[in-house]
Amino acid sequence: MAPHDETAVPTRDDIDTKSILSMQELDPSPVDETFPDSSSDVFVPRYQPPSSTQIGIRGRNWDSWLSALQKYSTYPPTVFTVLHFANTSLIPIATRSVSESDNYLLLTRPIYQSPGFEHLILTVPILTHIASGIALRNIRSSRRARLYGAETRGQRYSLSFWPRMSLQARLGYAFVPMLATHALVNRIVPVMVDGGSSSISLSYVAHGIARSRVFWVTYYHIFVFVGVYHILGGLASWMGWRITTAQTTRADRSKGSLGRDLGYTESEQHIQRRKRMWWNFNKIATLGACVWLAGALWIVGNGGEGSGWEAKGWNEIYSQVPIIGSWL
Repeated sequence: MAPHDETAVPTRDDIDTKSILSMQELDPSPVDETFPDSSSDVFVPRYQPPSSTQIGIRGRNWDSWLSALQKYSTYPPTVFTVLHFANTSLIPIATRSVSESDNYLLLTRPIYQSPGFEHLILTVPILTHIASGIALRNIRSSRRARLYGAETRGQRYSLSFWPRMSLQARLGYAFVPMLATHALVNRIVPVMVDGGSSSISLSYVAHGIARSRVFWVTYYHIFVFVGVYHILGGLASWMGWRITTAQTTRADRSKGSLGRDLGYTESEQHIQRRKRMWWNFNKIATLGACVWLAGALWIVGNGGEGSGWEAKGWNEIYSQVPIIGSWL
């Protein structure tokens, strides 16, 4: 048998075998998530044998279902938002009268204030959107912790979505309590006090703003801007424009992220395109919020207090709002 020649040139089969073995030794990586900085004192990912459970094949099915629920549950509320934008902003701006705008609101009230239909296009989709988003993020967080072998609480927390939430997610979670307050004042409490919301109109909103102007002006500014940015940011994300979601930046690569490790560099043309998209998005979102506030505050907000038995009933409703009723 001929002696083994250590200087012999490796054959193609040897190269393929080594390539396959080296590929098998790569640690699995989560998709569409940022990685812990290699310079930070977190932990070093350890190799784990690939299996259907560890690489999250079952979780991928849940990802698909939850992602679809999170996406399509936004469609009915978006239709309602467009209709509500017209009723509370565009029509008041056009008529410059709260009482005339109320007439148009009455025409559309059967469409989105009937108990069954309102829950169908608002309550159920919004709760589905929130629940599916939280479940999806927790599943992905657990998968990251499993893939990287997180053992301590600090390691698991560093891979969770809470410290690394995108701007879109933060806007969404900030929007929830403000939307709940809006529903409480304009839907829930009127039903508790009057047995229905037939007396709720733009004049009711104007009456409340006149009574507690500082509170409501501050609230509506935050509510409208956060809501508009979250809604438009979500629509942009569904269309592939990553404006308010997490994305790789130069800072991430300069601190030892995966992009730098792979030698990834972003072209100047792509950077300029992303900047233009960011500026255009902010212009559209700011314009939309300002137009909404122009109708809701400058027209409706200056409508003044009501009078007679109607104003008395509104005062009772506002005073019964939990926690903030004493301020209203």
